[in-house]
Amino acid sequence: MAPTTLLAGFRSAIAALTLGVLLLTGTGCSSDNPAETTKITPATNGINTVVGPMKLADMLILSHGADQPGRIMGTVFNTSAKDAVVTISGASGSTVSIPVKANGETSLAQPPAMMLDPTTGSPGSLVTVRVSEDSTGKSAEVQLPVLDSTLPEYQSYMPVTPGSGAASGSPSPTLPGNTTAPSGTGSPSP
Repeated sequence: MAPTTLLAGFRSAIAALTLGVLLLTGTGCSSDNPAETTKITPATNGINTVVGPMKLADMLILSHGADQPGRIMGTVFNTSAKDAVVTISGASGSTVSIPVKANGETSLAQPPAMMLDPTTGSPGSLVTVRVSEDSTGKSAEVQLPVLDSTLPEYQSYMPVTPGSGAASGSPSPTLPGNTTAPSGTGSPSP
């Protein structure tokens, strides 16, 4: 009677192992599929791109409408050992120049506001701009999302309405060692 009990226990163990393997493969778990939590994706409203040694993070345009001025937001990181100027040109011909120190960053959330006038895109659309940098001469066309003040975190960054003297100019670059990276936590750090 002992061999029958042993055989029944062995069959139960094989059945349990088979059921476990079926459940794991049926749910998509396997050793060659990384867990989704290992992929870190920043929660941002803007786009991230690279032009030459310049990394542009969370770039977007804030505007009340297509025929209105638009404020460029985001952070530009310079990964080279040379100071550089990044130029963003809109479809309407307006341009902004952003100085970025060597191995530093420039946050466009800081005054003065960098403005394209007009935006040429309504809130909710994508606007194609040309981004170029002078240290290597690289340039690329980039599509930036246009947002309005629907999200409360952008209300204080919205361009001043036409006729009231919207400010524009060059932001102050941040020196290495005194930087703050974009947080991606929903607060504007562009």
